[in-house]
Amino acid sequence: MQPPRLQRSILAIVALFGGLAAITSCYACATSRAVESYAAQAPRDPQTGIVLGAEPISLGDPAAGEACLLLHGFVGSRVDFAGLGERLAAQGFFVRMALAPGHGTSPQDFATKSADEMLAGARAEYDELTERFDRVHLIGFSMGGSLATLLASEPESGAPEADKTGRLVLIAPYYGITYRWFYVLPPRIWTAAASPFIRYVRKGDRYVRVNKRESVESMYSYKYVPLHGARVLGELGRRALGEDVLARVTRPVLMLHSKGDEAASPAAARLAFARIGSAEKEVFWLPEHNNHHLLWDYDGDLTADRVVEFLTAD
Repeated sequence: MQPPRLQRSILAIVALFGGLAAITSCYACATSRAVESYAAQAPRDPQTGIVLGAEPISLGDPAAGEACLLLHGFVGSRVDFAGLGERLAAQGFFVRMALAPGHGTSPQDFATKSADEMLAGARAEYDELTERFDRVHLIGFSMGGSLATLLASEPESGAPEADKTGRLVLIAPYYGITYRWFYVLPPRIWTAAASPFIRYVRKGDRYVRVNKRESVESMYSYKYVPLHGARVLGELGRRALGEDVLARVTRPVLMLHSKGDEAASPAAARLAFARIGSAEKEVFWLPEHNNHHLLWDYDGDLTADRVVEFLTAD
């Protein structure tokens, strides 16, 4: 005897969710093992545990009057800036290329960090420089742009004398993710729904948002992303986009963004720029043939040129 239609529907739904749960569990276990293997194989500094090539470094003359703090992007490192740090050092700046907490080590490490810890790490680097130099310029890429925005909004982050306040450069700053039609729902909803079941997702080279594909082999980022880290990124972007936060940013600002950015939302960047309280602010939109990693893309040299011109304007 066939069960009633309602019972059949309930059984089908139970079977569907049971199958999804089994698939999710298998994926989560396989990914966790892959992350452990990936982290174990990475060549590291035996003393710091940091992946070789991702270490924070300082460039230029320690006796220089001005310094630049470079804050990299999500699951990246100083490599995000290509040769910009060296160019700034050649212009006479002392350059500090920082490493964000949970980065350059392992995805497992990043999975333990909070938005407050990310900001505290950037603030510690900034405070150390402000004690040593007359002016400290903030340069943030992607997630580093969120952090640089938050630092620039803090009263203690700038010297009280206007002529000693450093400048702010935002390169493809992250204030929200670029929405794609196939997401259907906002990515933060998918992330929140999946987080209790899946800790990591694989981020292969095809998901590195740079259109100049030959650059990929020279770039660095984690191959696996902790979903907790994605939530941290979202939190930093939401904080940095706050109207009251951006109104407190009064130092000179240069924002560089691409209309073709598939990672950091151009629409959110426009809103952020409009909210910035600085009387001296400029936005430079690069053509759509550039994607997110502007310094590695087709107009990377042009991007670097604009940054150098802005920081050496006076």
